[in-house]
Amino acid sequence: MTDGPLLEGRDLVKHFPVRHAGSFGTSHGTVHAVDSVNFHVNRGETLALVGESGCGKTTLAQTAALLHRPTSGSVHFKGQDVSGLGRHAIKSVRRRIQMIFQDPYGSLNPRLPVGDIIAEPLVIHKIGDKAERRRRVARLAESVGLRPPDMVRYPHQFSGGQRQRIAIARAIALEPALVIADEPVSALDVSIQSQVINLLKDLQDNFGLTYLFVSHDLAVVRQFADRVAVMYLGTIVEEAATDELFAAPRHPYTRALIASAPVVGKGKRRPGNVLQGDVPSPLQPPPGCRFHTRCPMAEDICRKSAPALESNEYGAGHRAACHFKDGDQP
Repeated sequence: MTDGPLLEGRDLVKHFPVRHAGSFGTSHGTVHAVDSVNFHVNRGETLALVGESGCGKTTLAQTAALLHRPTSGSVHFKGQDVSGLGRHAIKSVRRRIQMIFQDPYGSLNPRLPVGDIIAEPLVIHKIGDKAERRRRVARLAESVGLRPPDMVRYPHQFSGGQRQRIAIARAIALEPALVIADEPVSALDVSIQSQVINLLKDLQDNFGLTYLFVSHDLAVVRQFADRVAVMYLGTIVEEAATDELFAAPRHPYTRALIASAPVVGKGKRRPGNVLQGDVPSPLQPPPGCRFHTRCPMAEDICRKSAPALESNEYGAGHRAACHFKDGDQP
């Protein structure tokens, strides 16, 4: 086992070229989905990526899962740069990095019975014979709360929560070191969300899993994550341990994000600056601090210079990319 983080992104960039057909011909542009992001996930922990829709958290997660090749920068897994691996080598890495998707029904083959869906990774990686795969599928199904008779049924015969359990069983079939969960409970009812989160926690304890957890639901993140990285328009603007982040958010965007979340039982929002306006287009991100177009404290330096995430160190790994200490002007 190597020292250091299990997963690490270094100066990670992912851009998507686009073309627009208009009255005056075709124009070209670039979507800046992820820009110069540095992050790490330690063994056995859960790092949550949070932010508004379109902030780049799903693209970052998919790039970390090697579903996208980074435009520049690198992804390191167990200390090895895996960004440029060839097809054969990357297959062995993907065995150790698995993904749970937001829509459980869309991620399951409707033509296969559940037993075959869970066994599919074992078949692809040529693990065991048919008898051994059947035994492993039975154990996996039991670990996520499914019954043996369920193995001959098809995805459309299950509820949303049960489908996500099937997807989770498939994700852990290869005994991965890292599971990347992209909004795994956002499509589920609130009562079912709690069951799935508890299941993920139990599996983490039982199998020693590490999670990169993508979510926009701060209540779920607060319950589940060890650390939180807050994303805005393709960059990470704050990172801290979960309790520290919610107790003392430093970046104006993080403060506004937390203030925008409803307070259960009180029927009102937390005090603070609620976000105004829309996220700028990733086709033309603003210069300087990308949050300055919506920040109530923005000054000239914010429009001209992008603050580094390491610019303010608050202790205990708490970092914020803001020109002003504690998110306040001097």
